[in-house]
Amino acid sequence: MGTRERRLREKADRRRQILRAARPLFWEKGFTRTTMPEVAHAAELAPGTLYLYFPSKDALYIELLLECYDDLIGRLRKAAAAKRSPRAAASALVDAFMSFARDCPQCFDIIFFVMQRDIGGPHQAAVGVELLKRLEAAETACKNVAAGVLARAAAPRVRTKMRPTVDAVWSMLAGVVFFWRRDPERKFADVALEAKRIVLNALFP
Repeated sequence: MGTRERRLREKADRRRQILRAARPLFWEKGFTRTTMPEVAHAAELAPGTLYLYFPSKDALYIELLLECYDDLIGRLRKAAAAKRSPRAAASALVDAFMSFARDCPQCFDIIFFVMQRDIGGPHQAAVGVELLKRLEAAETACKNVAAGVLARAAAPRVRTKMRPTVDAVWSMLAGVVFFWRRDPERKFADVALEAKRIVLNALFP
């Protein structure tokens, strides 16, 4: 391995180190209350070194959000790509969404709860337009996977109102996870199964 390749690999490793350190801070404290010096300390770096990799907190958060979305998009695309009937594919998509919430709680909360809380009202200006656009594009990519499955065989009323239907299901599933987090005594598998039954019966009557 040449010097250039080694430096690129070291830089990529350091970026991953920073993102791993930043994720629990943003999860616990939110975007607004997390500071770059705190991230640098958690990553065992000098603040100046941190800024060499991420010039601002916005830039760091963008990468963290997109990293989380990459995981979710990958799960959804894998579920949709398998040779299944449309109903079975939709069922697999719900399972993929729920497994992401179960397996990656920090990422899930950053995408659906931390970010939504922080961009409300005056906090939106602090986050920045670029971040909001990139976040929207990543969310749209996820929803497009679901729309592609539903377009194949869902009821005509679903196909003619695809975007609001996908938005409604997306919000409902996120709400199910939020409900479960507030009432952890309920088994996640039971809550997820009931949510999937309701969604599938509505989309494929």
